[in-house]
Amino acid sequence: MKTIHITRNGNVVTFEPVSIDITENVIFRNLDTQAAHWPWFRKTDDSPEKPFATNQVGAAPSLNSSQCTVPTPQPPPPPSGYQVTYGCKIAGHENEQGVISVFGQLQSIGDPGAPISLHPATQNVPIPRQQLVSGGKSPYRVSEKIFQITAGTPPTVIQSDKDSIGPGLQLSPTDDNTGVWVTGTPTAVGTYHFTFVVDDGMGKNLQQVQYFMVVGKA
Repeated sequence: MKTIHITRNGNVVTFEPVSIDITENVIFRNLDTQAAHWPWFRKTDDSPEKPFATNQVGAAPSLNSSQCTVPTPQPPPPPSGYQVTYGCKIAGHENEQGVISVFGQLQSIGDPGAPISLHPATQNVPIPRQQLVSGGKSPYRVSEKIFQITAGTPPTVIQSDKDSIGPGLQLSPTDDNTGVWVTGTPTAVGTYHFTFVVDDGMGKNLQQVQYFMVVGKA
């Protein structure tokens, strides 16, 4: 949950812009000592106006608002996120406006409760770009990369290292809020097992999800 601070500089009132993921709510904290404020979704179509905060927030010092649920637009929002714009209901505050940027939840593609299988690949043949992580906000920071390659029956570790996901493969974080992808040309035959950690631009964290890819001989 994020706190949106309401501040005043002379005659200018500012609702702090914040970024949240789609699972989060917000609350408002009024730091303006001169006036109360009441965040409100203005009428933009045939739907009725409706409150964002269920109570106006009195001039500071005052109690915070109750939790406010940020609406999801229809049709479903794009993977890269969307913005919610709101105003103030109180008469004379018509020029006050705030913006909330909403992003998808940072998560792995697949069931994180088990190792996630990627498309099979062929040694020395470029793989199709595959998405591993969705949601969150750019920039993404990838760390704690570890891999093993196994082969044979029973499987035996034939190669392992840190700071990589395997020979020939790379992680490609995007700059458009659409997550992390894997690209490259695997150079070893066997089953690549790898994991990594992702932190996004909102401070969200995705821990070490397990992925694997079977690479066969050409």
